[in-house]
Amino acid sequence: MDSISEIFTTYNCINLDDRIQFDLDGVVEKEIKQTYCVENLEFCISCMDYTTLKLTDTEDSVKNFVIELLKKLKKFNLKGVAAVCVFPNFAEVVREVLQSTEIQTAVVAGNFPNSQTFTEIKLAECKMAIAAGAQEVDVVISVGDMLEKNYEKVYRELKAIRKVCENVRLKVILETGELKDVETIFYASLIAAYAGADFIKTSTGKVPVNATPESVYVMCEALKQYYAQTGKRVGLKIAGGVSKAQNAIRYLTIVNHVLGSEWLTPSYFRIGASQLIEDVIKDIKALKMKAE
Repeated sequence: MDSISEIFTTYNCINLDDRIQFDLDGVVEKEIKQTYCVENLEFCISCMDYTTLKLTDTEDSVKNFVIELLKKLKKFNLKGVAAVCVFPNFAEVVREVLQSTEIQTAVVAGNFPNSQTFTEIKLAECKMAIAAGAQEVDVVISVGDMLEKNYEKVYRELKAIRKVCENVRLKVILETGELKDVETIFYASLIAAYAGADFIKTSTGKVPVNATPESVYVMCEALKQYYAQTGKRVGLKIAGGVSKAQNAIRYLTIVNHVLGSEWLTPSYFRIGASQLIEDVIKDIKALKMKAE
């Protein structure tokens, strides 16, 4: 394969800023009104990575977190979320509670959320998490190296992580709020895709600026161009501050607008959240009552 920098020359993010604002302010806002329905709200739940990443998490609290989720799904007759996402040391606990379901066990690894350690330690943590039962692994890109345009270094590390995660789903967190500009987010998306990521993900939820409509649009555009050139479909996970049903529907609408309905499946679309499910359930109930 050519170097990452050479590959970038075959992609185009020029004038993307103008297109983003035109689409978000005009087309997408109109489409959201049509998209807001019970079916799509239930779909958002089925695409959810139900997450707890608290400093105070323990084996007992995480176990209860999963048990309460299962009770909630049963109570409201919902199919289930896509995954439960926790710190890697809780993978075994989660996997055990979820064993009678199709819900995946996901973890954050690779020195989440900062990604500031030796690559060997990141690889070791990923391996240990998988050995403990993780079926999906979320890792953070090296943000500092992206900002300094050390693209080959970022690519090589992600390739090494991909290798140790070859039998699980790998999601690469770009931390878009720290990457700042359209071009850097666009290139980070491509680097992760070429390194073999199954998903690219907006944010850790641990920085001041997390998921935004603008950053999601850029990531969608990068994945659209990547698919056009390679024929490979990479998923998108939105995370960080998505706590309201309206926000979830907005992101679903952006993905559908840019990438198309082929991406609207838990295999290619995820929402990472800890509080969203309550607001979605509330809106589902309200829409059903309105329809009666």
